[in-house]
Amino acid sequence: MEDKKIIKVNMLGGFSLSQGKEPIPLEYANTTKMIQLLISVLAAGNAGIPRKQLIDRLYGNDVLEDPAVTLRVNAHRLRKYLKKTEAFKDADCIRIKLGNYFWDRNEVPVELDTEVFVNAYEQAEMETDEESKLSYLMKACRVYQGDFLPELGGEEWVAIACADYQKKYFECLKEAEIILLKQDRHEELLELSEQACRYYPYEEFYLLQIDCLMSLGRFKEAMEVYEKATTFYFEELGLTPSEEMVERFHAMSDKVQYHAVVMTDIKQGLQEEKFQSGAYFCTYPGFTDCYHIVCRMLERNGQSAYLMLCTMVDREGRPLTDEVKLEKYMEKLKLAIGTSLRKGDFYTRYGMNQYLMLLNGLRLEDCVIIQHRIDGRFLSFGLKARAAIEYKVQPAAEDSLPKENITFTKTNSLWD
Repeated sequence: MEDKKIIKVNMLGGFSLSQGKEPIPLEYANTTKMIQLLISVLAAGNAGIPRKQLIDRLYGNDVLEDPAVTLRVNAHRLRKYLKKTEAFKDADCIRIKLGNYFWDRNEVPVELDTEVFVNAYEQAEMETDEESKLSYLMKACRVYQGDFLPELGGEEWVAIACADYQKKYFECLKEAEIILLKQDRHEELLELSEQACRYYPYEEFYLLQIDCLMSLGRFKEAMEVYEKATTFYFEELGLTPSEEMVERFHAMSDKVQYHAVVMTDIKQGLQEEKFQSGAYFCTYPGFTDCYHIVCRMLERNGQSAYLMLCTMVDREGRPLTDEVKLEKYMEKLKLAIGTSLRKGDFYTRYGMNQYLMLLNGLRLEDCVIIQHRIDGRFLSFGLKARAAIEYKVQPAAEDSLPKENITFTKTNSLWD
């Protein structure tokens, strides 16, 4: 049979069928029992899948009078449905032999991306020639398009297979990285790291992407990746950049070059992308730079400034553990802080349940006013939060010896 008639089965990144360049649409959702039966039979390969295993997989949690009869009915419906589909043209694709369900590849040839992936992985393992090994590793990485059957991720058999494919993918990626770095092939490694970041936004893959871009002299793009990564970790996880990420930031900052013909171009490039009323919100590395600048200014003008740490806590003063509620409160707290401070103040997300502020030109008693202002603004959102905001204050000047934190008593008005 010609290649164009081979049915391509994709399971990495989601289940789909195609023939040539044309997708084969399915009228039923991938989560229905009938399509799950199709997926299970295809995923089983030439060995097939025993009837009992299929029954446990499809109906193990269902209360049925006779699961075997239900399986036969679903198998009959599936065969009937496939025969009506243009791509299969009356072919009897699903066979039952000695209690095993399997796909008849002589009747309808199929190519599974999982099999192509595993074959490339195994070939790479056996290969001793570096170039041939790299070729198989690159093929495996490119075939991998994400988690195995994410729409069925709650199924035990899917989760087990998913973990195995993911482990193999990470191994291929690491081995390819070693060879490509050895050969200074940063463009190809950049392609792999970009792909890895799309599927798994882990810091190690962002760092690899930044390193590749820096090696290629593309420092502005590296800085964009840094901003994307740090924003993601701040907004989604409440994490500050790691030491490794901050090191990359400083290395990039020294290398980025900007070209402008006139001063107006320079000024335009420096302006904020979006106008912010109130205090200036920035990433933690940006905040540290602001802090150093302010401390230098304090040495000259003799004014005072304070660091204020806001922590969202429960009624016992412990960090909140409900992540959904916490993120909701933190979004409103960010808005309350931003609109309560002055334009010359700075703040950043410091942790899952914390914001850090730099308050310029204030006295200690003014910090209490700031606290009440933030409390009032937070309460105005009507959240009725069973939580409170704890405030701690320290003088900002670098030469000020660390004293005991000044902690403001939580206001009862914040309790539900």
